[in-house]
Amino acid sequence: MPSDKPTSPFLSPVPPPQPIRKRLYILSIGRLLIATVVLGSSLFISDRGKIILQIPSNTSLYLLIFMVYLFSLICLILIRKYKDSQWFIFIQILMDNLFITGFVHFSGGVESIFIFLYFFSIIAGALFLDRPKLFAVVALTTMFFFSSILKSISFFLLFKLGLGPFLWTYRFIFYKFLLHTISLWGVAVLTSFLSSELQKRKTQLIEKTKAYQSLERFNENILQSIISGILTLDSDNRITYINKAGKRILEKDESAILYQPIQEVFPALSEHLNEPFSPDETSHHYSVTYEQPGSSAKIIGFSLSTLFDAEKQPSGKIAIFQDLTSIKAMERRVNESEKLATIGRFAAALAHEIRNPLTSLSGSIQMLRDSMDLTGDDRELMDIVLRETQRLNRLVTDFLQFSRFGKENFQILNPYLLVEEIISVIQREHPEDRIHFENALPKDLTIHSDRDRLKQVFWNILTNAVQAKDKPEHKIIITGHLSESSPMVSSSSRFFTLTFQDNGKGIPDSILLKIFEPFFTTRSEGTGLGLSIAHQIVNTLGGAMTVTSQVGVGTTFKITLPV
Repeated sequence: MPSDKPTSPFLSPVPPPQPIRKRLYILSIGRLLIATVVLGSSLFISDRGKIILQIPSNTSLYLLIFMVYLFSLICLILIRKYKDSQWFIFIQILMDNLFITGFVHFSGGVESIFIFLYFFSIIAGALFLDRPKLFAVVALTTMFFFSSILKSISFFLLFKLGLGPFLWTYRFIFYKFLLHTISLWGVAVLTSFLSSELQKRKTQLIEKTKAYQSLERFNENILQSIISGILTLDSDNRITYINKAGKRILEKDESAILYQPIQEVFPALSEHLNEPFSPDETSHHYSVTYEQPGSSAKIIGFSLSTLFDAEKQPSGKIAIFQDLTSIKAMERRVNESEKLATIGRFAAALAHEIRNPLTSLSGSIQMLRDSMDLTGDDRELMDIVLRETQRLNRLVTDFLQFSRFGKENFQILNPYLLVEEIISVIQREHPEDRIHFENALPKDLTIHSDRDRLKQVFWNILTNAVQAKDKPEHKIIITGHLSESSPMVSSSSRFFTLTFQDNGKGIPDSILLKIFEPFFTTRSEGTGLGLSIAHQIVNTLGGAMTVTSQVGVGTTFKITLPV
């Protein structure tokens, strides 16, 4: 059972500052370096100098150097096997102290000038061992050192003179031994505490670095996950940062954006950089058009704020921007729907006010024409009146259809069969117009919608496509595909997109923006309500309709419906 008694900080283990394998290499290389410098340099001292310094002969030095090198080589070979063992370090330091003790013994014992070599070994132990092993090394080293001075002491005098005179006789030897021992233990304790403190600071630094890196990654993940574009500018209006959404909106790689002048990357934004802030403003909001070669123009909305550094001093600008193209398109569709709804509210009342007297007027004129024997211009004038009343009646009928949006009759239907049905009727009505229909819709796909209303939508679109014929061979291609989402419709359902494409005369841009407006038509016999009705039906069914056209090339209607 583990004890709850606190451990003494003096004997508490010190976490190793480096991985053990790395420390093993440092220890072996350090031993070789010190042995080479100290022992190798001793070989070049003159014989007289060796006598004065009590340095062993060259033969002894060669033997000692050989033993140190051999031991270091063995340690390097065993590193892979004992790379995770602190005991391996303990044994090496202990062997180092034995080598030092032998060298100290042969070079004068307590009088040796090489006693300082113990300090290298003790410092290595303080750096690489925990405290219990370190103090064991120091204790054994003290014993080794004491053994090295035994040749200077005659223990026979202890029995002859007694303990007191014996200690007095060798007082200087024991005094030096005591000083060196205190030095060894002092170095061990101080180095151990310094190593411990250094390791604590290093651990704290590592923890703070990890925390900072974790926070930095977290903030970066937030910036990269935001669907809005974010970019920062320095004081020279160069881009210093941009997130993933920003690169996607601008349709450029990071290399073409970072550290580039904002005037080259986003000219529309650069025009607003120098606008001053009023005292109660923290940001400016703008909406600009962004054009990238090879792609359609985008409407970009952005807010511009001052960027401050750590000292709260202005260091640049920060811009947050979004692609508002689809939102603006949705706003236009909402406005169109509101216009249609407004007209629809008046449709029923207008129909009741017009249709009844129109029916009476048409019937009365027809009876007059049949009862009177009219010829020539009079009969022609009567026929004109009847035709115009019939035209007014058609207009009122369309108008009533436009306003008659009640409860939908949803059912399972096959778009392919519904389009085939309409195509067969149109082909019978235009047998000689050389119109080629290509129905490429999936034959086995079914959707849940209002069959009658969709039939009216498809009829109006295909009728307009037929009337756009201006070439001997007129083609109308109908395609469709399923998708999980649609940029035109805000919903999480699956969608089916139908495309009606013709190669007719196309629609000019000035007219294209008005084709869904009620009563707008370019044909003398049209009422201008067909596409308006189709557009409103699609909106009522939860879908969306768009149109693109190019004069002389053709027109494409795209309808997106929830499945």
